[in-house]
Amino acid sequence: MAGKVSASGGGKRGRLDVTADPNVIPFIDVMLVLLIIFMIAAPIATVDVKVEMPGARIQPSRRVAKPTWISLQDDGSGNLHLFVMNDPVSFTDLGQRTYEAVDLNSPNAQGIEENVLKERVYIRATAGTKYRNVLRVMNTLNQRGFTKVALVAEDKRR
Repeated sequence: MAGKVSASGGGKRGRLDVTADPNVIPFIDVMLVLLIIFMIAAPIATVDVKVEMPGARIQPSRRVAKPTWISLQDDGSGNLHLFVMNDPVSFTDLGQRTYEAVDLNSPNAQGIEENVLKERVYIRATAGTKYRNVLRVMNTLNQRGFTKVALVAEDKRR
């Protein structure tokens, strides 16, 4: 505790008033000593140690599959244009042409039908395309065996 000498004589005669102010001088002294210790010890901790690491036996990762796109364009007069990648197709050929494109783009497929049908197919359509046409494309792909179909939207945040 610290004492305070007051000229106003606030307490009993001959006694000093008690104050609650902390004495920070010893705290500052301890902090300065710790700072000096850490300044001396820090360069010692950064000594280079040569370590021989074992060789990796991990197989290189497989090549990522190129996405397969189906594009729908509605010209406004009711005519619908379909494209698998950049090639125009008709509704009757859509399933088979999509299968061929996925088989070509995916290194995991390797011509095995089960692997081809597991790959994801992306559908993108112009803003004026009716939703029923998008559903027709999805149904056609589903009839061919594709179950992983994703719809693509344009990101307007940029």
